[in-house]
Amino acid sequence: MQKVLDLRNFQLDQAQADLGKIIAQINQRNLQLKELAEKKVLVTRRTDASSNVSDYFATDAYFKLLEQTKERLLQEIVTLEMQAQPKREVVRECMKKVKVLEELKKKRYAQWKKEVEKEEELSLEEVVAFQSFSKE
Repeated sequence: MQKVLDLRNFQLDQAQADLGKIIAQINQRNLQLKELAEKKVLVTRRTDASSNVSDYFATDAYFKLLEQTKERLLQEIVTLEMQAQPKREVVRECMKKVKVLEELKKKRYAQWKKEVEKEEELSLEEVVAFQSFSKE
């Protein structure tokens, strides 16, 4: 049973690693989105301080580029989330299998321990019976 439990734990580790890779990519995209927002705020402050018309046109073009990048990142996040969902299910199933095996292992251990205690008790009774029979 331990070998099966080890195999299930290995499968769980693999599933968690696969899911972790996708989650890391999602987090990276979210960080990039945050950086885009910070860049937009920074450029807006600089442009507000400027009175040059060409700065406004450059800023407008830059904002369009930022918006395109934002849309691309959001689409990538959606795609990654769609890839992550089945992997989450795999992780849940692996966790269930491991938990079931661990519970079964605990029950078998408790049953074995109970049997050993019963055998010890019978052995003690035999020793006591033998000693009392030997004294007579």
